Amino acid sequence: MKKLLIILLFLPFVSFGQKIKGEKLFSIKVAVGEWQSSVGEYLNLNTIYAPYSKGVFDGITNGKVLPVGGDYPLYFMEDGKTYADLDIDMVLLTNDNDKIYCKVTGVFNYVTETFESLKFQTHWRFRTSSEKFKYLNDVMGTGFGSVLSADSGYHFQHNVYDIQITE
Repeated sequence: MKKLLIILLFLPFVSFGQKIKGEKLFSIKVAVGEWQSSVGEYLNLNTIYAPYSKGVFDGITNGKVLPVGGDYPLYFMEDGKTYADLDIDMVLLTNDNDKIYCKVTGVFNYVTETFESLKFQTHWRFRTSSEKFKYLNDVMGTGFGSVLSADSGYHFQHNVYDIQITE
């Protein structure tokens, strides 16, 4: 009976789950150009357009963010906080002239007055015709963002990972 009791006490500490491993794909810094507020409203949510004016990245390859695309978030404000549903289109140009299109969704919640980040998480999909990076077409990346200081020359940083389950 004691053995059964000990087993039942320690059973919750035994992990039967899968193990997770991750590989960092990119660190991407972007600057937002002149953004347009109130470009529309949808289901009582406001939307803006924030075009990317410049950017750089490193990781599995290095290069720059082309000044096309940007973020089209839906957002609402409540109790001094902004809750944004991100919708980002981005094109990476590697130093070897390979293009990688990125479609990103996620959340960015922050203190409205100070821009202090409360939650900044993203989901990344990639499209490329590059032979070297075509494996990215099957990757669903997980990103964690941060707001950069004004003196950095950039506004946001995205750290993007390929997270997989191992046996």
